[in-house]
Amino acid sequence: MSNDGSTLVSKSHEKEIISSLEDAELETKPTGFSSTFQEAFFILIIGLSQLFSVGGLGNAAYSMEQIGASLGTSSNGQRSWFLASYSLCGGVFVLVTGRLGDHFGHKYVFLFGWAWMAIWSLACGFAHNVILFDIARGMMGIGNGALAPNSFALLARAFPPFSAKKNIAFAFLGFCAPSGYIFGGLIGAGFAENVTWRWAFWFWAISCFVLGVATFVVVPHRIGSPIPGLSLRQFDYIGSLLGVSALILFSFAWNQASVVGWQEPYIYALLIVSVFLIIGFIFSQSRVAAPVLPNSLWGRSGFAPVVVAMAFGWMSFGIFLYYTTVYILTIQKAQPLTAVAQMVPLVIGGFFATMAVGLFITKIPAQYIFGVSMFSFFVGNLIMSFVNYSNVYWAFIFPACLLVVGGPDLSFASSGILITNVVLPEEQGVAGSFISTVVLYSVSIGLGIAATVESHVNEGGQNPIHGYRSAFWLGIGFAAAGFFVVIFFVRDHRFESKTEGQPSPEAISEPAEL
Repeated sequence: MSNDGSTLVSKSHEKEIISSLEDAELETKPTGFSSTFQEAFFILIIGLSQLFSVGGLGNAAYSMEQIGASLGTSSNGQRSWFLASYSLCGGVFVLVTGRLGDHFGHKYVFLFGWAWMAIWSLACGFAHNVILFDIARGMMGIGNGALAPNSFALLARAFPPFSAKKNIAFAFLGFCAPSGYIFGGLIGAGFAENVTWRWAFWFWAISCFVLGVATFVVVPHRIGSPIPGLSLRQFDYIGSLLGVSALILFSFAWNQASVVGWQEPYIYALLIVSVFLIIGFIFSQSRVAAPVLPNSLWGRSGFAPVVVAMAFGWMSFGIFLYYTTVYILTIQKAQPLTAVAQMVPLVIGGFFATMAVGLFITKIPAQYIFGVSMFSFFVGNLIMSFVNYSNVYWAFIFPACLLVVGGPDLSFASSGILITNVVLPEEQGVAGSFISTVVLYSVSIGLGIAATVESHVNEGGQNPIHGYRSAFWLGIGFAAAGFFVVIFFVRDHRFESKTEGQPSPEAISEPAEL
């Protein structure tokens, strides 16, 4: 493994690690399962982890009115933190928990994710002020950050490459992502409307605990065991600390600015400190033996454009989810369960998008699918920007939800193919984890910027529709930027003319485990 030509580990050690990984893969064939039932239950639990990860956004989104009233806030800047804090901590800790899974065993870090989410979901239900609730939501997000990368790793190690069972498992995992927002919303809205919003989080805690116990029983140790040959002495402690601190402070500055305004000195101070920490993080990655995010990734042709496009696309999607939900709840004055029902097309569109990926991903260049995903983000926000011109549900909200969901599903699959083709085999795990970080973190940053824009154009809250429309137009701009990045800078080398070192269309790589 090298970093811009400099040796990070000795050749003998590199061969030892590769050999150990091969041995680990041999150990983790489906023979680790005692029965077909255990195998199916394993796939179900891994899929449910994605349902609960994304559902963590929905369980607060649809009940934000009730939560805000209970905790004494009606500001969209404050309420956007209900989602942003969860996404922020989830995204920031993905890289770290993915690495920890290699060292301690993916099963056991996955178990930690369930337990941690259960504890802090319980705490959310007992919070009696906004600050404590936001902190608990952020801590809950760390559990999400532990579940996401290790769920992919467990599936990757459980089944042989290109097997039908592996394809089915990953298709199910992909379908659970857009469904999770509706599932979480159904739980949050149901309790908020009929009992109290607090029971939604207590129910979440109980469910996470039950799934944690099921994980311990069902997931074989051989599949979730530590990767042989790794030592904690190799773990990038300094880089992890710098990276986590930088990303948290950067996102906090943007999101808090929408609450207190950019005139507050500490907002500027935190933003400046975060920039210096990012610089320190980049510098540290070239000075350690096993960096948490190797600088060599940025030298791989095509990697940076994929990351930039994903960031723009998911900032746009986060804005769409939050402000569509807010519009239904505040302008249409819909009850939480009605709001959930109005956004069910996310699940329908997600199903067809998942099917489309399976049909086309091996037949056409991935940059076209990636471009369509950015266009889906664009169209969803564009349609919602005109929503106030008609109260008819079928005119704007239905088509917007049906079409926008092509963005997340198609972008995951296509970015996986594109990254697989440009990074080295030993870099695929960290590259995939970084894409997951970009996805979750971008939702947080996008919400912070959108809330800042909204607060400056809504005339002190007197013209909320103008504020919401401005947020949607920001989402349109982000999606358009992602679309142009894909058009001009992203290419799928599988379908280019054969040259030395380039794979042919027949030699299609499996998507990176995002």
